Amino acid sequence: MIIAASGAVDHEKILKLTEKYFLKDMGNANVKRKYYNRLDVSAKVELIDKEIQQVHAIIGKSTAGYKNDLRNKVAILTQILGEGSSSRLFQSIRERNGIAYQVNSFLNSFYDVSSFGVYLSTNEKMMDKALGIVDREFRKLKNNKISENELKKAKEAMKGHFLLSLENTSSRMFRIAQSEFYFNRVKSTDEIIKDIDSVTREDILELSNQLLNENSFIKIIIKSKDTILKSAA
Repeated sequence: MIIAASGAVDHEKILKLTEKYFLKDMGNANVKRKYYNRLDVSAKVELIDKEIQQVHAIIGKSTAGYKNDLRNKVAILTQILGEGSSSRLFQSIRERNGIAYQVNSFLNSFYDVSSFGVYLSTNEKMMDKALGIVDREFRKLKNNKISENELKKAKEAMKGHFLLSLENTSSRMFRIAQSEFYFNRVKSTDEIIKDIDSVTREDILELSNQLLNENSFIKIIIKSKDTILKSAA
């Protein structure tokens, strides 16, 4: 158990309250951490029929968790691929082609594993084309180095989001708790910024070739019963 506090709190008072309400009767039980190491989950396609008008697609896979140094590189790749209006997927699928109501990449991280992928929603006539564009953007990242300017923008976006989150007391509280949980210490702001800045174009190219194999993703397509999709499989 980790107890974290932020804001106008008195450190000694927090310690006394913790002693009083949490530590008195808990003992010293040694609980072993359980690990999830299934980073090689087999690719598959799951089609789910529902009474809906749009088609929703989630394309995802497992990748490195918080404890892995690779995770920071995955976060930047996620930013480049589909986070924000200047990302590759947003520009290619929504801005240039206008065929998706929503498209974004995601990275949900835990101690020893993360879930990485892409979500999009569109109408049934455009889903095959949208999925094809996602595959195309994967191939482009695998075959070509990103520009220094694109990498810089992704880094600045990540750093800006992180620094702005420090203005919120709840975000600060969660950050110090997560840092203690994952690293057994509170990582400094300078260290986090340095980790982001250390990622190179070569790192992103190498990671793209490891991660963006179209045949390694689990695809979940939620559609109406009468929708026929060709590229999902």
